[in-house]
Amino acid sequence: MRRPKFGLSEKNSRRLKAAGGVGLIVVGIPLIPFPVPIGGIVTVTGLVVLTNNSDAAKRGLENLKERYPEAPRQYRKFSRKVRDFKPFKRNR
Repeated sequence: MRRPKFGLSEKNSRRLKAAGGVGLIVVGIPLIPFPVPIGGIVTVTGLVVLTNNSDAAKRGLENLKERYPEAPRQYRKFSRKVRDFKPFKRNR
């Protein structure tokens, strides 16, 4: 027996994916304070899904980039510090 196909239009597919991105952001934000960095990963994944499927989110991201041009450089500097931080390193 063949399964019936339930196709979504392109517009509804994008809306569903954008709603999933918002859902990931909503779930990820409360998880950020936990010691395991899962909250940040879930939140960033939600932002990526949202910006890939929503024109308004893309425009908002571009506006933030124009308003704060130093942010990517500061983020890279911060991520380098976090990457190089070794809490269990022996001091000799």
